Amino acid sequence: MGLERVSTDLLERQLVANRELEARLHAVNLEILEELDRRQVAALDGCRSLVEWVASRLDVGPETARKLVSAMKRTVDRPELRRALADGVSLDRVEALSWIEEEPGRLEHLDVSGVRREAALRRRVTPPEEHRSVRDRFLVLQPSLDESWWRIRGGLDAVSGAVVDTALTEAADSLPSLPDGTRGDGPWRRATALVELCVGSEPPPAQVTVFVDARHGAATGGEAGTVLEVGPRAGRLALHAVLCDSTVEVTARTEDGRYMEYGRRVRTTPPALRRAVLHRDGGVCAADGCRSRYRLQIHHLVPWSEGGTTESDNLVTLCWYHHQVVTHQLGYTPYRHPDHGRIRFRPPRRAPPE
Repeated sequence: MGLERVSTDLLERQLVANRELEARLHAVNLEILEELDRRQVAALDGCRSLVEWVASRLDVGPETARKLVSAMKRTVDRPELRRALADGVSLDRVEALSWIEEEPGRLEHLDVSGVRREAALRRRVTPPEEHRSVRDRFLVLQPSLDESWWRIRGGLDAVSGAVVDTALTEAADSLPSLPDGTRGDGPWRRATALVELCVGSEPPPAQVTVFVDARHGAATGGEAGTVLEVGPRAGRLALHAVLCDSTVEVTARTEDGRYMEYGRRVRTTPPALRRAVLHRDGGVCAADGCRSRYRLQIHHLVPWSEGGTTESDNLVTLCWYHHQVVTHQLGYTPYRHPDHGRIRFRPPRRAPPE
């Protein structure tokens, strides 16, 4: 387009002019949507709502479609806001202004976020709305097809949302750094904190049955052919975590499809030995630099699945974060430093690029 020769000032003015043109087109579209809604076009086309119909017809995301429909419905009896949109005021500002019942003007001294805050301050929240927001709380965990990944979605009322947000933020901020010195981004830390909060302070060893297809498991080093009793696939790291801290039965299937006899049943750390290891390590996480007493767990330095024994010399106290996240999920290997005996971590070996 040859824009490299156009001045910055002219480019900025053109950008604003294009946005004002977009607002005027939105004003026309709101009139069209109002008429289409009167004709119940969404129902006639088999859509569940006008939002769904707009998203499909305009090829936009549900958030954009929801904003258009909301602005249309909330400005039906607000001609001053329709005029503002036709004058070039942005759809975001008009939609935010529509939540203020009285005529507020355009609040040009505020940005759109400020207008939304102003609308929230003025909006009345009635007891029936509060009751409905509590009744409408929901949480859905949706696994992928092979259950190796879970998606979470949900909604909370204002107070509950603030409580959960504060708890996750504080828990995420308290997580220590990883052995390489990084801390992970905010969403990763909050997700990790959520799992930590769901783990009991003294979780009982889980009774888990692991099914191993010998042919696929042997060929891939345990990365395939392993499933848990309840169905999800398990990778090598997850299998190590299960074998480390659970009561386990292993059932192997031979290459010809026959099931072998149950493998030996193992409770990894007897209570008396667990107490002895905790006492030896001072009742804190043995990871170098960590003094956490929170959700302490016992870890095999040499995994039981690789021949390690359930004896005190092979056991070490780790907090949930250094045990489950750093060791089993991220693949670091804990070892005793020869100088001071504290636990440090070797980074996982990365597979060479294909």
